[in-house]
Amino acid sequence: MAFPDNLRRVRLGQFLSQAELARRSGVHALTVTRLEAGHTAPSTRTVRALAQALGISPSELATPEEVAEADLRHRQRAIRQITD
Repeated sequence: MAFPDNLRRVRLGQFLSQAELARRSGVHALTVTRLEAGHTAPSTRTVRALAQALGISPSELATPEEVAEADLRHRQRAIRQITD
């Protein structure tokens, strides 16, 4: 199961709204919405914050490969911004 599905399943299983999860985790509500929709990939920091707010292990939300790929894309964007 992919990260968006895992996040939604766990959040709904705890009867939390996206807004409440955002408040508890410190992750912006729009980011939670975009993550669940699969429009963006989570950073390591985001996975940890969401997992902590949900009381679960980060590995229950995302595979190491998903997080590593998202971190790489984030770094590539940062480098492009610096070099542009």
